[in-house]
Amino acid sequence: MPNYAQSAEAFELVDGHILRCNCRNMNGDMVSSELDLDTIVGNNDGSFEWGGQNWSQGAGNPNLEEGWRLTADLQGADGGPRDRATIDLNEKIGNNDGQLVYEG
Repeated sequence: MPNYAQSAEAFELVDGHILRCNCRNMNGDMVSSELDLDTIVGNNDGSFEWGGQNWSQGAGNPNLEEGWRLTADLQGADGGPRDRATIDLNEKIGNNDGQLVYEG
């Protein structure tokens, strides 16, 4: 079921870590849905990691590109900067009857 972006619109990143968009439900209506990415994505030595938590703590310049590509400047384990990190949210996030869900 992952790949929410095909059935959603009006994507935004709220407070730097909450994915918000309008998702199509089974009736064909667009409904607002949110998912806190800090509960499902972590920072592993400067890279995004599924199943982790709190990636946004210490992250710089978080950005949501094309509604599904999350990028940010993450810190390494030593606290130093790393290359800009990217994760495809479609890999593990789906749309279940208008609600964003983590398929981890």
